[in-house]
Order: sequence, then structure tokens, then C-alpha cells
Amino acid sequence: MSEDAAVVEEAQPKPKLKICDSNEPGEIRAKLLETGWEQRKLLIGDYWFFTHDYKKVGIERKEINDLLGSLGDRLSRQLENMLDHYDLNILLIEGSWKAVTPAMNIISSRGIEYYTWSMVWNYLRRWQDKGITLELAVSEGHTIQRLNELYALYQKPYSLSGVSRDFTDDRVLAFPSGCRGKTAMDCLAQFGSLTGVAAQYPEELMQVEGVGEKKADAIYSHFHKGESSWLSAEDIQEMEKLAEQPKLL
Repeated sequence: MSEDAAVVEEAQPKPKLKICDSNEPGEIRAKLLETGWEQRKLLIGDYWFFTHDYKKVGIERKEINDLLGSLGDRLSRQLENMLDHYDLNILLIEGSWKAVTPAMNIISSRGIEYYTWSMVWNYLRRWQDKGITLELAVSEGHTIQRLNELYALYQKPYSLSGVSRDFTDDRVLAFPSGCRGKTAMDCLAQFGSLTGVAAQYPEELMQVEGVGEKKADAIYSHFHKGESSWLSAEDIQEMEKLAEQPKLL
């Protein structure tokens, strides 16, 4: 291949795939195929697609009865495999939580389940802590709708608002709460990158327009979690002067 051909090939955008497992219910597959999804045999997850920057989003769909029947080792293996395989991971739970007993046992279409409400959601909470996010759908039709909505959502850079398009840089999410709008964008513009921002002391961050002492401390502390408390350049110079003075015996 010539150098020019290689450049042209590299410049071609990768296809934005969105894949549905061939074992999913026929109605879901048929509707998704109508909207541009492809059908393949998937070993991990039930659906996956590329984001706007080609991260892989994996989705495991569990109807309520299937979820309750797979809690424990089977579902844990499935979710562990997803975390190893995909960049972003979603557990989509489909169906209706019909009721719970006074003892908080879940009543599904199969009757009273062994698992209590707390047991199920404590289990799911642990997986959320590991990086699995949850989606809830009430029916197969709602699942189809959410899958298409999720695909559309991830084709755009992050936006702080469903209405505003002012901030569309994913890097703003790395900033602490309260600093993810104009503050984050101005810091990135001044220091060039997240690494550049993280390398600044609070007094340097305060040189950014709109960043006061409180925000500067919050940003510095956020990027230096687990480290010892920061010292200003003046503090360091004062300590060096003291270290040079002769010690009194």
C-alpha cells in the first residue's frame, strides 16, 4: 500500500457499529434492525455500540424474573466479563416490580421471591461501585426505545445540560462538583490539559478568571486525593530557610 493510500485509509472514519445479540427476543431484534442495528452472536452482553470517540458500551438486559433467577454467581460472572471487555457497562433491568410483602420480599410474576428488596439492591449497589450503571425499562418496547436513546446520547460529547450545548468537553467530568462548567473549560484553556491543571498549585489556579480561593483549593484537593496537604511556594522557601539555620543545642 502506498503512503498516500495509507493516509486516505487512516482518514476514513471507523463505522459506528451497534450490535444486538442474536439470542435476544425476536420483537426486540426486529425493531432494532429497522433502526440500523446489526445482529450477531455475542458472548459477552446482549448489546454493544461505539460512542462518539469509539469507546465500547456494553449492555446486559435482564427481565425481572431472569434477574432474580440469576442473582449470585451467574450474574456476577456476566458482569465481571463485561467490566473486562467493555469501556462502559450498563445493566438494563426490564419489567415491573409488582409489589413487596410486609417483610420486604419481592412479589414477581412467579410469586413471592426468596430475595428481599434490600438483598437485591444491596447486590446491585456493589456492582454500581465497581462501574456497572443501571437502566430501568418497563417493557420490551421501552427497552427498544432506551437502547436507541442511549446510542444517540453517546454519539455526542458530554453536555452539562439537555438544553445547553455550551460545554461539550468530556474532560469537565474530571473536575470536582461545582467546577464542571465554565470554571473547568477556562482552566483547561489556560493550562492546556488535565495534567496541566493537576500540576498547578492553588495560587496558580487562582490566576484563572472566576477561580477564587475556595474553588482553587477544591480543584487542587480533587486532583491530589490521598497526598499530604499542599504547601505554597512561600511555605517551602520559609522551610528551606529554617533548615539552613544552625540548630541550637
